[in-house]
Amino acid sequence: MLRFTSLTVEDFGPFKGSQTIDFTNENGVIITWGNNGRGKTKLLNAFRYALYGKFQNRRGANVELTKLSNIESHEDGRYGFKVVLRMTDGANNYELTRQYKLRAGVTKPVRNDDYEQHVYLKREGAILPAAEADHILRLIMPEQVSRFFLFDGELLQEYEDLIMEDSDEGVAIKGSIENILGIPVLTNGAVATGMAHEDCLRAMTRVAKSNQQTEQIGAMIEAFEAQLQKHVDEFERMKNELTDELVKRAQLTGEAEQNEHVRTLLTNMNGLEQAIEEKKARRDGIMSQIVVTTKNAWKGLVGSRVTSVLDGVKARAQELEDKEKAQQIASGFVKDMKKAVSEKHCHLCEQDIEEGLLAKIEERIKKAKSSYGGLSAEEAAELKELQGRRSVLEGMQLPSVKERLEVLEQQLTAVRVEIGNSERELKSVREELERHGDIKDLSAVAAENLRQLTICLTKIGNLEEGKKKESDQITSIRTAIAGQYAKLEKLATDSDMLLAKKKADLCGQITSIFEEGISKYRDELKAKVEKDATDLFVRITNDPDYVKLLINENYGLEIVHSTGVVVPLRSSGNEHMVALALIGALHKNAPLHGPVIMDSPFGRLDPVHKHNITEALPVLSDQVILFAYTSEIDEQFARDTLGPALKKEYRLTRVTSFNTRIEPETGGASA
Repeated sequence: MLRFTSLTVEDFGPFKGSQTIDFTNENGVIITWGNNGRGKTKLLNAFRYALYGKFQNRRGANVELTKLSNIESHEDGRYGFKVVLRMTDGANNYELTRQYKLRAGVTKPVRNDDYEQHVYLKREGAILPAAEADHILRLIMPEQVSRFFLFDGELLQEYEDLIMEDSDEGVAIKGSIENILGIPVLTNGAVATGMAHEDCLRAMTRVAKSNQQTEQIGAMIEAFEAQLQKHVDEFERMKNELTDELVKRAQLTGEAEQNEHVRTLLTNMNGLEQAIEEKKARRDGIMSQIVVTTKNAWKGLVGSRVTSVLDGVKARAQELEDKEKAQQIASGFVKDMKKAVSEKHCHLCEQDIEEGLLAKIEERIKKAKSSYGGLSAEEAAELKELQGRRSVLEGMQLPSVKERLEVLEQQLTAVRVEIGNSERELKSVREELERHGDIKDLSAVAAENLRQLTICLTKIGNLEEGKKKESDQITSIRTAIAGQYAKLEKLATDSDMLLAKKKADLCGQITSIFEEGISKYRDELKAKVEKDATDLFVRITNDPDYVKLLINENYGLEIVHSTGVVVPLRSSGNEHMVALALIGALHKNAPLHGPVIMDSPFGRLDPVHKHNITEALPVLSDQVILFAYTSEIDEQFARDTLGPALKKEYRLTRVTSFNTRIEPETGGASA
């Protein structure tokens, strides 16, 4: 079995300098934890780059290698990058180095041609010849099967294409599945015997052309074969062009998603900046209220003494004010009575006053003057002074500000936390925007991307239609050729024709045997894959009514309910689990065994499924290397669930926006 023992990255992506992850020689799981944007997917692609010299984005499109140099190292004058992958395969120890470095004579790169790629493979410390190294790498980890060893958990839904048997993506994945299961060993034999059969048929055609009786049939077969070759060539051209366009579509779609992501980041950044300003204004307002409240706080402290003094001032002022008011009332009464006496008429009751009453009224006037004489000069001055004191004391009589200050402090603390959280989020958004480079012409780039994507989609549609037409033509011509050979066989009489026919029949029979063997072997493998995938799926699903998986011609798997009904429109989470079950079953049945390397495999799963899949990780392969972000699955939960199967843990730690350190996790699995 192939096992990776360590990976060294040097100035690769966000990994500045030389950094190494040790995977150990033991069976089990190795987890590297990291937040989004810290380089988990870059590490997954480091394996792909080391093995195949390629780097893919999440749409499967190849990325320009010059973009992989560490930005800070580049600014420091170190250009290019290097990846070293150490591994064992049986009794052999290998060290694979792939380096992207400056060409001789170049001191500062300005274009892609200033770089060149160097690759060499050591076995037991000795560098192997290039041809032998290439042969060994193709044997231990063929690129055609890499999707089942190196995969992004966020793209597991692509295996849903296997259910749609006519999709180009499904056909491509089916081919990869049959590669990992070893079916090409048989299909290559069938191809070889098929080619021999065609050679024998062509020999029959040559013999037929030399015989007057069959000359016309031979010429017709040749004409049909010439037509057939043109259509086969055109079919292959369209097939290759379609493959290129599908890759281009993936790249353009990825760029469109990135543009939309950048647009979202910009919107988030502007929203966060505005929100922070609003929160800061709210903070400043609360602080102003605290200042004002604190400024008058002393008044609350003397409140009880002020109240006592104020009560005395109010009582004396009220006494003098009552006396002054009584004098004012009496003065009015005296004035009215004097007028009534002089006119001998009461204006209140509109009656004349008798002579006998006048003396009594005058007596009352005298008493009123003496009884309600009003305030003395001293009393008037005292009242004025008391009224002033009362006003001042009432202004000082405030409730305690303790409760008010506590409320304001709580509000201030809350808004400061909000500002801190928003500023950290804004910093993260700005750093991510920095990683996207120049975004000034985002709208123009997005418009051009959409135009190119529209053209690409139109081409794909035309090529798929053209492929179908060519396939129909090929089938029709082959049927016509078969008919001509049937006529030829009936007219075969001379020894040369009979010998050619005998050879053709033999090759045809051998080809049929191969094809029948392939069919039986494929059916047996499908049955095994279906069973093993079912066992794993039932183990990880949380629905007891999902009892098995059903495999189709494309190796697509569908969920079967306990009632026998195939589950339609399954969720993305179920799709995720079906894909993992398929991968585990393929590894179990493949003649080629190697590590499984996964990036973010838990993103769309609920806690129960996360637990079940974590528990089943060691079943996928003897060596599982996992890259996960911390909120994707709880770290302690993973440690408890995996137990001794968890061999090592690492953490991706941010140094700067463009510099990530790979550090052994302390307190986790043994380092």
